[in-house]
This record gives sequence, structure tokens and C-alpha cells, in this order.
Amino acid sequence: MLTDTKIKNLKPRSSEYKTADGYGLTIITTPKGVKKWRFRYRFNHKPSMISLGIWPAVSLADARALRLDYQAVLDRGVNPSTYKKQKTIELRSDSTFRSMFDRWYARHMGEWTERTAKKMLAAFEKHIFPYIGDRQVSSITPLDMLEVFRAMDDKGIHEVLKKTKGWASRVFCDCVVSGLIDFDPTRDLPSDAFKRHKTRHYSTVTSPEDIGELLSTLSSYKEKGTIQVAEALSLAPYLLLRPGELCKTEWTEVDFSNRVIRIEGGRMKITKSHLVPMSESVLLRFQEIRELNLSSKYVFPSPSKSNSPINTETLRAAIRRLGISKEQFTTHGFRGMASTRLHELGFRTDLIEIQLSHTDRNQVRRAYNHAEYLEERKEMMQQWSDYLDMLKEQG
Repeated sequence: MLTDTKIKNLKPRSSEYKTADGYGLTIITTPKGVKKWRFRYRFNHKPSMISLGIWPAVSLADARALRLDYQAVLDRGVNPSTYKKQKTIELRSDSTFRSMFDRWYARHMGEWTERTAKKMLAAFEKHIFPYIGDRQVSSITPLDMLEVFRAMDDKGIHEVLKKTKGWASRVFCDCVVSGLIDFDPTRDLPSDAFKRHKTRHYSTVTSPEDIGELLSTLSSYKEKGTIQVAEALSLAPYLLLRPGELCKTEWTEVDFSNRVIRIEGGRMKITKSHLVPMSESVLLRFQEIRELNLSSKYVFPSPSKSNSPINTETLRAAIRRLGISKEQFTTHGFRGMASTRLHELGFRTDLIEIQLSHTDRNQVRRAYNHAEYLEERKEMMQQWSDYLDMLKEQG
């Protein structure tokens, strides 16, 4: 069977050749290096074949999914070639970019949090649909997309541009798989077509001395502000959650018996469930907070409204109130601080990335489930907690 690596390593020869994946699915490599998917089958005892698109616009996973669809059609006694032609005709009757986006969005919307989905729609409504929304996808060229994205680039919204370009590419690839277009018009846009910009990094501290001083400073907030915010600030370095995830922690998520915090995917940025092992000192802290009866729902409730959590702006304001500037440290800085120090302390990258609930930037690696390496992460989080306690005492 084929793998992504095998496909990538298929080299052109003097004549085109086939490489089989199995069950009739093959990829043909041409002398020019083009790699074309084909599904070979027999209908009414006669051999036949249909095209499934070109790699990498149609990935290995896409090609296998299409093969399964056409095999199901064949099992019903319908010629896949006839089925494909009819399906293409139906799609082309309303194949504007907006309609294709809506179809793709409806199929994949469960992959994103509500917040991400809203951001996506807002970006397309503002920057994409006014220009190509009513255009037939088959008429959209790379130059059209370059003009659309350069208009965004000129506005300085580099992160929005990057994300929107990626989403648009997925819509076009979906159209390739459907047979509406032959290639993704965003695929070959050169990286130097847009302005270079500095990567944004959240301000943080990473040296043991600075971390110790920071922890000591944060602990002093109990004398200046509310207990809810003080506890959230003191626990933030230990839990490694994003600020929004930390603020909305609920008591139903805190499993005292198993010493973990269980957060369902709907609250996480990457829509995957997430487990946060609690060290002995963190567990004790949560028990003490529970005894305060601040709220029956939230661990860190709003001081003025116990049925609502504190918000990220409250945490940010508290840090500034302690005399820490945005150039020195931000609420996201706890995660960067932990990533740097945990690596330097010798912990494996995959453990750290899973604990930080990062999306997997290397698509070759398999997706993880929320309980993966849990025992090792428990040990890592205990050592991290002990390390922070030591630095705090020295700070």
C-alpha cells in the first residue's frame, strides 16, 4: 500500500508508470512528474477506469475515500463513470465559490470551536466573498486569488491572511476532488508574493531567576486584589492552559479522585478533549479553593457574579497592576515559559506539545487522543510543579 512518503518519492521516468495502492486504486506518474489518481474497476464484466484527480491536490486519504464511494456505487449496480458525470453536472449547476464554501463548511464545521468558526465566516464575508463569492470556481485563476490576498496583505492583517488562504485552499481542493476544477488556484502562489513580517511572540520569561521572581510577584496579588483572580494567577504557571480555558474551568471538570482536570473538546481551541494532570500541591490548592464556596459552577468565578467566570482581560489587568509591562510578560507567556524550560529540563517534545494541546504542525505524525502518554505526562507535570515551587522559594 502507498504512504505519503512513498508518493512523494515517486520519480519521473521516460514513460508514465503505475503504482498500486490496492483495490483498484493506483497513481500514475508521468514523465513530467505529474501524479494522477486512477480507480480501475470492472462493470458488466468489462474493464474500466475513472480519474480521481491529481496529487497532492487530492491527497492519499482523499483518493481512498473516493475509491470507497465509487466502490459503493459499483456495488449498487451503477457504473461509477456514469455516476461521476451526473454528479459533476449537478454540482456545476451551482458551483460558485460561495456555494462550494458553504458545502465544505457544512461538512467540516464539527472540526472547529464555535469561536474559530465565527472568525472564519467573518474573514470570508469581509475579504473573500465580495470579490469571488459569486464567481464559478472553474473561472477563478491563481492571479485572481493573488489579487484577493494582496488586498489583505496591504491591510497588514498577516495572520488573517495566512489562515484564510489555508481555508480557501481546502475549499478549492474539495472542488478538485469533486471534479469541478483540475487544480487549487492558491497552490502555487509564491511565498514571496506577500510582505515579510515579524512573527509575533508572546512576551515571557525563561531563565530560572526570572521565573522565580515572577512567581513571587504573582503571589503578592492576594494583598492587592480578589481571591478569585489571585488563585487563577498563581495556578496558571502550573496548569499550562490557554487564558480563556483557565478562566472558564468548571468544578465538574476537576476529577479529585484521579487528580486530573478533564476538559471536553468544545472548550479547547483544537476541539479535542484534554487532560491536565494535577500535582500534589495543585490538587491541594484546588481542594482549598473548593472549601471557599466561591461558586458551585466555576473554579474562578467573577467577584461580582458567581455564575460567570473571570475573563482574560481581568487576568491581564491584574498582571499590569503588579507592575509587569506587556513587553515583559503576557497571560499567554506562561505556556511559552513552560515550553522553553521543559525542553531544557530534558522532557520530550511530544509530551510537551500534547500537554500544551498544540495542533500537530507535522502532518506526518498521527493525531493523538486526549489520554495519550497520560502516565508520563503526570510525572512531567509533577516534576514541573516541584520545579516551580523550588524557584518560587528562591525568588
